[in-house]
Amino acid sequence: MLFNLDPSLLIAATASFLAGLLGYVIARLWIKPIVGYNIEKRRLDREISRYLQRMGTVEESQTSAKDPEVQEILKAIRKSATNLAARNSTELPAWYRIFLVSREESSDKAMKLLSPLAKIKDHHQIQERVDQARKALRLS
Repeated sequence: MLFNLDPSLLIAATASFLAGLLGYVIARLWIKPIVGYNIEKRRLDREISRYLQRMGTVEESQTSAKDPEVQEILKAIRKSATNLAARNSTELPAWYRIFLVSREESSDKAMKLLSPLAKIKDHHQIQERVDQARKALRLS
């Protein structure tokens, strides 16, 4: 029965199978990691904005930077920065990493700038590091 099928039907079935296979590979190995990277980058930007907003109120009210809410935000920033760097080095396709390098976008540099924020006391120095990290990620 297989040998009695119309050749054009076999060609169409093979072509649709190969198109589906190619689509799956592209979606699974390219689109999903790139979208995940961009989602993590936006999450990090939200956490940084939340931290700066909170630190502005901390500076005005003279409350401690050891506030539990601030510590929780810093923990989220460190986690997001680490996840972003990990996604960059392990999940992203090589061609997209080359693209990020050509755009001068560096998640590793941003992670190194954001990790020690809890130890910095000067608000202006914190702002400078955050601005450098955002520039390294091309967020602003």
